Amino acid sequence: MNSFFYNNDFMLNGNSYSLESLLSTTKHSTPLLFLFLKQWTNKNSTITLQTSGSTGKPKEIQMPKDKMILSAKRTGKYLNLQAKEKTLCCLPLNYIAGKMMVVRALVLGLDLYLTKPSKNPLKTFPFNFDFVAFTPYQLEHSLKQLNKIKTLIVGGSPISEKTKKLLYKNKTNVYETFGMTETVSHIALKHISQGKKEFKALDGVRFETENHCLKIFCDSILKTPLLTNDIVDLISEKKFVWKGRTDFVINSGAIKIFPELLEKKLSQVFFIPFIIFGFPDEKLGKKISIVFEGKTPYNFEKLIKTLDSFERPKKVFNLKVFPRNNNKLLRKKIITEILNTYEPN
Repeated sequence: MNSFFYNNDFMLNGNSYSLESLLSTTKHSTPLLFLFLKQWTNKNSTITLQTSGSTGKPKEIQMPKDKMILSAKRTGKYLNLQAKEKTLCCLPLNYIAGKMMVVRALVLGLDLYLTKPSKNPLKTFPFNFDFVAFTPYQLEHSLKQLNKIKTLIVGGSPISEKTKKLLYKNKTNVYETFGMTETVSHIALKHISQGKKEFKALDGVRFETENHCLKIFCDSILKTPLLTNDIVDLISEKKFVWKGRTDFVINSGAIKIFPELLEKKLSQVFFIPFIIFGFPDEKLGKKISIVFEGKTPYNFEKLIKTLDSFERPKKVFNLKVFPRNNNKLLRKKIITEILNTYEPN
Protein backbone atom coordinates (compact mmCIF):
# COMPACT_ATOMS: atom_id res chain seq x y z
CA MET A 1 0.00 0.00 0.00
CA ASN A 2 1.21 3.50 -0.80
CA SER A 3 1.75 5.51 2.39
CA PHE A 4 1.85 8.68 0.27
CA PHE A 5 -1.96 8.66 0.44
CA TYR A 6 -2.11 8.25 4.22
CA ASN A 7 -1.15 10.62 7.06
CA ASN A 8 -0.10 8.79 10.22
CA ASP A 9 -1.96 11.37 12.33
CA PHE A 10 -5.26 10.21 10.81
CA MET A 11 -7.80 8.88 13.29
CA LEU A 12 -11.25 7.35 12.98
CA ASN A 13 -13.65 8.09 15.84
CA GLY A 14 -10.75 9.16 18.03
CA ASN A 15 -8.69 6.00 17.43
CA SER A 16 -5.43 5.60 15.49
CA TYR A 17 -4.98 2.79 12.97
CA SER A 18 -2.44 1.41 10.58
CA LEU A 19 -3.82 1.11 7.06
CA GLU A 20 -4.22 -2.65 7.46
CA SER A 21 -6.10 -2.36 10.75
CA LEU A 22 -8.22 0.48 9.37
CA LEU A 23 -9.38 -1.69 6.47
CA SER A 24 -10.06 -4.60 8.83
CA THR A 25 -12.07 -2.39 11.22
CA THR A 26 -14.17 -0.63 8.59
CA LYS A 27 -14.99 -3.78 6.62
CA HIS A 28 -17.86 -4.62 8.96
CA SER A 29 -18.47 -1.40 10.90
CA THR A 30 -18.65 1.07 7.98
CA PRO A 31 -18.79 -0.85 4.68
CA LEU A 32 -19.15 2.26 2.46
CA LEU A 33 -15.99 3.72 3.96
CA PHE A 34 -14.27 0.36 3.55
CA LEU A 35 -15.12 0.26 -0.17
CA PHE A 36 -13.73 3.76 -0.67
CA LEU A 37 -10.56 2.97 1.30
CA LYS A 38 -10.00 -0.10 -0.86
CA GLN A 39 -10.17 2.13 -3.96
CA TRP A 40 -7.96 4.75 -2.33
CA THR A 41 -5.22 2.28 -1.38
CA ASN A 42 -5.18 0.09 -4.49
CA LYS A 43 -2.56 0.33 -7.25
CA ASN A 44 -4.75 2.39 -9.61
CA SER A 45 -3.80 6.03 -9.99
CA THR A 46 -7.42 7.16 -10.44
CA ILE A 47 -10.78 6.89 -8.69
CA THR A 48 -14.15 6.82 -10.45
CA LEU A 49 -16.28 9.82 -9.49
CA GLN A 50 -19.99 10.22 -10.24
CA THR A 51 -21.46 13.65 -10.97
CA SER A 52 -24.73 14.43 -9.21
CA GLY A 53 -26.83 15.22 -12.28
CA SER A 54 -28.26 18.38 -10.71
CA THR A 55 -27.53 20.44 -13.86
CA GLY A 56 -27.32 17.71 -16.49
CA LYS A 57 -27.09 14.00 -17.12
CA PRO A 58 -25.03 12.16 -14.47
CA LYS A 59 -21.68 10.90 -15.74
CA GLU A 60 -18.58 9.13 -14.50
CA ILE A 61 -15.17 10.81 -14.33
CA GLN A 62 -11.80 9.16 -13.77
CA MET A 63 -10.04 11.43 -11.29
CA PRO A 64 -6.32 11.05 -10.51
CA LYS A 65 -5.69 10.51 -6.81
CA ASP A 66 -2.82 13.01 -6.79
CA LYS A 67 -5.27 15.75 -7.82
CA MET A 68 -7.58 14.83 -4.95
CA ILE A 69 -4.59 15.06 -2.60
CA LEU A 70 -3.69 18.51 -3.96
CA SER A 71 -7.30 19.64 -3.50
CA ALA A 72 -7.30 18.42 0.11
CA LYS A 73 -4.04 20.21 0.89
CA ARG A 74 -5.31 23.40 -0.75
CA THR A 75 -8.44 23.39 1.42
CA GLY A 76 -6.42 22.58 4.52
CA LYS A 77 -4.12 25.54 3.92
CA TYR A 78 -6.94 27.98 3.17
CA LEU A 79 -8.95 27.00 6.27
CA ASN A 80 -5.89 26.42 8.48
CA LEU A 81 -6.92 22.85 9.32
CA GLN A 82 -4.56 21.13 11.75
CA ALA A 83 -3.67 17.46 12.26
CA LYS A 84 -5.89 15.57 14.75
CA GLU A 85 -8.68 18.15 14.59
CA LYS A 86 -12.15 16.57 14.61
CA THR A 87 -14.02 16.46 11.29
CA LEU A 88 -17.50 15.14 10.52
CA CYS A 89 -18.55 13.54 7.24
CA CYS A 90 -22.35 13.53 7.02
CA LEU A 91 -22.56 13.50 3.20
CA PRO A 92 -23.05 10.48 0.91
CA LEU A 93 -19.78 8.68 0.17
CA ASN A 94 -20.86 7.91 -3.40
CA TYR A 95 -20.35 11.54 -4.51
CA ILE A 96 -17.38 13.90 -4.60
CA ALA A 97 -18.36 15.94 -1.52
CA GLY A 98 -18.42 12.90 0.78
CA LYS A 99 -15.34 11.31 -0.77
CA MET A 100 -13.32 14.51 -0.40
CA MET A 101 -14.20 14.82 3.31
CA VAL A 102 -12.60 11.39 3.76
CA VAL A 103 -9.62 12.32 1.57
CA ARG A 104 -9.03 15.53 3.56
CA ALA A 105 -8.99 13.52 6.77
CA LEU A 106 -6.57 10.94 5.30
CA VAL A 107 -4.24 13.52 3.78
CA LEU A 108 -4.30 16.15 6.55
CA GLY A 109 -4.33 13.65 9.43
CA LEU A 110 -7.72 14.66 10.83
CA ASP A 111 -9.87 12.75 13.33
CA LEU A 112 -12.77 11.55 11.16
CA TYR A 113 -16.28 10.81 12.34
CA LEU A 114 -18.98 9.53 9.98
CA THR A 115 -22.74 9.51 10.27
CA LYS A 116 -25.52 8.75 7.82
CA PRO A 117 -26.76 11.81 5.90
CA SER A 118 -29.68 13.41 7.73
CA LYS A 119 -31.20 16.85 8.11
CA ASN A 120 -29.59 17.40 11.54
CA PRO A 121 -26.43 15.27 11.74
CA LEU A 122 -25.02 17.04 14.82
CA LYS A 123 -27.72 15.91 17.23
CA THR A 124 -26.15 12.50 17.92
CA PHE A 125 -22.75 13.94 18.92
CA PRO A 126 -22.16 15.30 22.46
CA PHE A 127 -18.87 17.01 21.47
CA ASN A 128 -17.73 19.72 19.06
CA PHE A 129 -16.10 19.56 15.62
CA ASP A 130 -13.37 21.65 14.06
CA PHE A 131 -14.41 21.08 10.44
CA VAL A 132 -17.74 19.97 8.90
CA ALA A 133 -19.37 20.04 5.45
CA PHE A 134 -23.14 20.49 5.03
CA THR A 135 -25.70 20.89 2.29
CA PRO A 136 -27.91 24.02 2.62
CA TYR A 137 -30.75 21.71 3.73
CA GLN A 138 -28.63 20.38 6.60
CA LEU A 139 -27.51 23.89 7.50
CA GLU A 140 -31.07 25.18 7.80
CA HIS A 141 -31.98 22.32 10.15
CA SER A 142 -28.84 22.69 12.28
CA LEU A 143 -28.76 26.45 12.95
CA LYS A 144 -29.34 26.03 16.70
CA GLN A 145 -26.34 23.71 16.97
CA LEU A 146 -23.77 25.61 14.91
CA ASN A 147 -21.89 26.42 18.11
CA LYS A 148 -20.65 22.81 17.88
CA ILE A 149 -18.66 23.67 14.72
CA LYS A 150 -15.55 25.81 14.34
CA THR A 151 -15.42 25.87 10.52
CA LEU A 152 -18.28 24.86 8.20
CA ILE A 153 -18.35 24.61 4.42
CA VAL A 154 -21.73 24.49 2.67
CA GLY A 155 -22.23 23.39 -0.93
CA GLY A 156 -24.42 21.66 -3.46
CA SER A 157 -26.76 24.61 -4.01
CA PRO A 158 -26.96 28.28 -2.95
CA ILE A 159 -27.69 29.25 0.66
CA SER A 160 -30.94 31.20 0.99
CA GLU A 161 -30.75 34.93 1.72
CA LYS A 162 -32.78 34.45 4.89
CA THR A 163 -30.25 31.94 6.22
CA LYS A 164 -27.31 34.15 5.24
CA LYS A 165 -28.71 36.97 7.36
CA LEU A 166 -28.99 34.63 10.34
CA LEU A 167 -25.35 33.58 9.90
CA TYR A 168 -23.88 37.09 9.74
CA LYS A 169 -21.31 37.54 12.55
CA ASN A 170 -21.89 33.96 13.71
CA LYS A 171 -18.97 32.60 15.76
CA THR A 172 -18.79 29.62 13.40
CA ASN A 173 -16.79 30.36 10.25
CA VAL A 174 -19.34 29.50 7.56
CA TYR A 175 -18.23 29.33 3.93
CA GLU A 176 -20.35 28.78 0.83
CA THR A 177 -18.44 26.70 -1.71
CA PHE A 178 -18.08 26.90 -5.47
CA GLY A 179 -16.88 23.91 -7.42
CA MET A 180 -17.86 20.75 -9.24
CA THR A 181 -16.73 17.17 -9.67
CA GLU A 182 -14.44 18.20 -12.55
CA THR A 183 -12.54 20.61 -10.25
CA VAL A 184 -12.30 17.99 -7.47
CA SER A 185 -14.80 19.70 -5.16
CA HIS A 186 -14.54 23.44 -4.40
CA ILE A 187 -12.00 25.83 -5.87
CA ALA A 188 -13.47 29.02 -4.34
CA LEU A 189 -15.11 29.94 -1.03
CA LYS A 190 -17.40 32.75 0.14
CA HIS A 191 -17.17 33.72 3.83
CA ILE A 192 -20.88 33.97 4.70
CA SER A 193 -20.49 34.70 8.42
CA GLN A 194 -18.36 37.74 7.52
CA GLY A 195 -21.05 38.97 5.14
CA LYS A 196 -18.94 38.51 2.00
CA LYS A 197 -20.75 38.66 -1.35
CA GLU A 198 -17.97 37.32 -3.53
CA PHE A 199 -16.26 33.96 -3.94
CA LYS A 200 -12.49 33.96 -3.42
CA ALA A 201 -10.21 31.51 -5.21
CA LEU A 202 -8.06 29.00 -3.36
CA ASP A 203 -4.31 29.00 -3.96
CA GLY A 204 -3.33 28.04 -7.50
CA VAL A 205 -6.72 29.01 -8.95
CA ARG A 206 -7.55 32.08 -11.04
CA PHE A 207 -10.49 33.24 -13.13
CA GLU A 208 -11.37 34.95 -16.38
CA THR A 209 -14.71 35.37 -18.16
CA GLU A 210 -15.80 34.53 -21.68
CA ASN A 211 -19.18 35.94 -22.78
CA HIS A 212 -19.81 36.69 -19.08
CA CYS A 213 -19.29 33.00 -18.18
CA LEU A 214 -16.68 31.96 -15.65
CA LYS A 215 -13.46 30.42 -16.96
CA ILE A 216 -11.40 28.49 -14.42
CA PHE A 217 -7.61 28.17 -14.57
CA CYS A 218 -6.03 25.62 -12.24
CA ASP A 219 -2.97 23.94 -13.78
CA SER A 220 -2.54 21.42 -10.96
CA ILE A 221 -6.06 19.99 -11.48
CA LEU A 222 -7.27 21.04 -14.94
CA LYS A 223 -5.27 20.14 -18.07
CA THR A 224 -6.93 23.02 -19.92
CA PRO A 225 -9.00 26.00 -18.67
CA LEU A 226 -12.59 25.06 -17.87
CA LEU A 227 -15.32 27.28 -19.33
CA THR A 228 -18.43 26.92 -17.18
CA ASN A 229 -22.10 27.79 -17.68
CA ASP A 230 -21.94 30.07 -14.63
CA ILE A 231 -22.60 33.75 -15.29
CA VAL A 232 -20.55 35.95 -12.98
CA ASP A 233 -19.41 39.49 -12.32
CA LEU A 234 -15.62 39.19 -12.28
CA ILE A 235 -14.06 41.41 -9.61
CA SER A 236 -10.48 40.28 -10.14
CA GLU A 237 -8.68 37.13 -11.29
CA LYS A 238 -9.20 35.78 -7.76
CA LYS A 239 -12.76 36.97 -6.97
CA PHE A 240 -16.23 36.88 -8.57
CA VAL A 241 -19.89 37.35 -7.72
CA TRP A 242 -22.09 34.50 -8.94
CA LYS A 243 -25.31 35.46 -10.77
CA GLY A 244 -26.73 32.26 -12.27
CA ARG A 245 -26.36 29.67 -15.02
CA THR A 246 -26.79 30.22 -18.73
CA ASP A 247 -28.83 26.98 -18.85
CA PHE A 248 -31.65 28.67 -16.93
CA VAL A 249 -31.60 32.32 -18.03
CA ILE A 250 -35.13 33.40 -18.98
CA ASN A 251 -35.58 35.70 -21.99
CA SER A 252 -39.00 37.25 -21.40
CA GLY A 253 -39.98 39.94 -23.88
CA ALA A 254 -36.27 40.68 -24.55
CA ILE A 255 -35.61 41.10 -20.82
CA LYS A 256 -33.12 38.61 -19.36
CA ILE A 257 -34.04 37.25 -15.95
CA PHE A 258 -31.68 35.15 -13.83
CA PRO A 259 -33.95 32.72 -11.95
CA GLU A 260 -31.37 32.06 -9.24
CA LEU A 261 -31.17 35.78 -8.40
CA LEU A 262 -34.95 36.05 -8.34
CA GLU A 263 -35.10 33.00 -6.09
CA LYS A 264 -32.69 34.72 -3.69
CA LYS A 265 -35.12 37.62 -3.35
CA LEU A 266 -38.15 35.38 -2.89
CA SER A 267 -36.40 33.06 -0.42
CA GLN A 268 -36.83 35.86 2.13
CA VAL A 269 -40.62 35.60 1.95
CA PHE A 270 -41.33 32.03 0.80
CA PHE A 271 -40.26 29.37 3.27
CA ILE A 272 -41.19 26.26 1.28
CA PRO A 273 -39.17 24.83 -1.62
CA PHE A 274 -39.75 26.51 -5.00
CA ILE A 275 -37.99 27.31 -8.26
CA ILE A 276 -38.38 30.01 -10.91
CA PHE A 277 -38.32 29.08 -14.60
CA GLY A 278 -39.49 30.28 -18.00
CA PHE A 279 -42.70 28.76 -19.34
CA PRO A 280 -43.18 28.98 -23.14
CA ASP A 281 -45.29 31.96 -24.21
CA GLU A 282 -46.31 33.02 -27.72
CA LYS A 283 -45.87 36.75 -27.11
CA LEU A 284 -43.00 36.92 -24.62
CA GLY A 285 -41.04 33.86 -25.68
CA LYS A 286 -40.89 32.77 -22.03
CA LYS A 287 -43.00 34.01 -19.13
CA ILE A 288 -41.70 34.10 -15.56
CA SER A 289 -43.22 31.14 -13.71
CA ILE A 290 -42.89 29.59 -10.27
CA VAL A 291 -43.25 25.99 -9.07
CA PHE A 292 -43.93 25.26 -5.41
CA GLU A 293 -43.38 21.94 -3.68
CA GLY A 294 -46.82 21.38 -2.18
CA LYS A 295 -49.39 24.16 -1.93
CA THR A 296 -49.03 27.77 -3.02
CA PRO A 297 -48.65 30.14 -0.03
CA TYR A 298 -52.01 31.73 0.78
CA ASN A 299 -50.58 35.28 0.57
CA PHE A 300 -48.67 34.67 -2.66
CA GLU A 301 -50.09 37.68 -4.56
CA LYS A 302 -49.28 40.04 -1.71
CA LEU A 303 -45.72 38.76 -1.30
CA ILE A 304 -44.71 39.09 -4.96
CA LYS A 305 -45.67 42.79 -4.98
CA THR A 306 -42.21 43.48 -3.57
CA LEU A 307 -40.81 42.52 -6.98
CA ASP A 308 -40.53 44.70 -10.06
CA SER A 309 -43.45 44.10 -12.43
CA PHE A 310 -41.27 42.31 -15.02
CA GLU A 311 -39.98 39.93 -12.30
CA ARG A 312 -43.36 38.82 -10.96
CA PRO A 313 -44.32 35.22 -11.79
CA LYS A 314 -47.15 35.12 -14.33
CA LYS A 315 -47.91 31.40 -13.88
CA VAL A 316 -47.92 29.24 -10.76
CA PHE A 317 -47.45 25.46 -10.70
CA ASN A 318 -47.36 22.88 -7.95
CA LEU A 319 -45.65 19.53 -7.58
CA LYS A 320 -46.34 17.25 -4.64
CA VAL A 321 -42.65 16.33 -4.25
CA PHE A 322 -39.59 17.77 -6.00
CA PRO A 323 -37.01 15.31 -7.37
CA ARG A 324 -33.75 15.58 -5.42
CA ASN A 325 -30.29 14.09 -5.28
CA ASN A 326 -28.50 14.41 -1.93
CA ASN A 327 -31.09 17.09 -1.01
CA LYS A 328 -30.20 19.10 -4.13
CA LEU A 329 -33.22 20.08 -6.20
CA LEU A 330 -32.96 18.63 -9.70
CA ARG A 331 -34.05 21.77 -11.51
CA LYS A 332 -34.06 20.32 -15.02
CA LYS A 333 -36.22 17.37 -13.95
CA ILE A 334 -38.70 19.70 -12.23
CA ILE A 335 -38.99 21.90 -15.31
CA THR A 336 -39.32 18.88 -17.62
CA GLU A 337 -42.10 17.45 -15.47
CA ILE A 338 -44.02 20.75 -15.65
CA LEU A 339 -43.52 21.10 -19.40
CA ASN A 340 -44.66 17.51 -19.99
CA THR A 341 -47.79 18.06 -17.89
CA TYR A 342 -49.00 21.49 -19.01
CA GLU A 343 -49.58 22.87 -22.50
CA PRO A 344 -48.35 26.40 -23.34
CA ASN A 345 -51.10 28.94 -23.80
